[in-house]
Parts: sequence; structure tokens; C-alpha cells
Amino acid sequence: MPRKVSDRVVKILNTLYTREIGVVGIYMDQHIRTADLYPKLSKKLEESAVEEMKHAEKLAERIDYLGKTVQFEKHAVPKPSVLDLSTFLRQNIEHENEAVELYNEGIKICLEEGDGGSRLLMEKILADEERHLNDSETLLELIEKFGDQYVVTHLI
Repeated sequence: MPRKVSDRVVKILNTLYTREIGVVGIYMDQHIRTADLYPKLSKKLEESAVEEMKHAEKLAERIDYLGKTVQFEKHAVPKPSVLDLSTFLRQNIEHENEAVELYNEGIKICLEEGDGGSRLLMEKILADEERHLNDSETLLELIEKFGDQYVVTHLI
């Protein structure tokens, strides 16, 4: 018996997949650009990139499970810029805020459409995104408060 699949749920799953793929690239770019100067920060960015990649994988698997195909769309790409920690942390905060909004929207759609499996997946990923957001906000706050002293002590 074919399962009922909501086009709205598949659309938000694809939107979230595209967003995750873009953020993987952004975090990997930051990881590579910070490796020499800020090895501890670079490691954290690499871990975030891998976690975002796993999110994308889970979303793609869910789309496949629903009998649909991942729709590849244009995604966010790293912006070439000067290596400025505050600037890219603000960028990351913006991306994570967007993710939190999209996952909350997706959860609402899943509730409306009666798709508990997709909702549970989105809730799990939402918790990770909220943690990423909190980590970036805290790090930016510490850098702004303590400046180079914090950077030298905790990020190198």
C-alpha cells in the first residue's frame, strides 16, 4: 500500500537539505581558512561542518524514504573575505537563526500534514541547530568581551 506523502513536507525537506549543504561548505571554508591561525576554532568548525553534512544526509534519506527525489537547488556559498572572526561568527549566527526558523516552520508543516517521522527528524536536527547558534553567540560574546586575550588563550 503506498504511503501518503505530503508535497508540503517534501518541499520543506528539500529546502532544509539545500540549506544544510550550503552551510557545510561555509563551515568547511572557515575551518580551512582558520586552521593555521586558530587550530582549536578550526577543529570546532570542522566538527560543525560534519554535523551539518550528517543533517543533509538524514534529510536526503527521509526524502528517499518518502519515495521522492532530492531536488538540488542553489545553496549558500562561502563569501571570500578577510579572516575576521567576528564577521564570520555573525554570518554563522545569521545562518543558524535561519535554520532554527526553517526547522520550526517544517515542524509546523509536519504537524499539519500528519507526518510524525519527518517531524521527529526535524526536531532532532533543530536541537543541534539551536546548540550551534548558542555556541556561535557565546563565542562571539567572549571574543568581543575579552578580545585577543580570549583568542590567544582558547582558540589557538
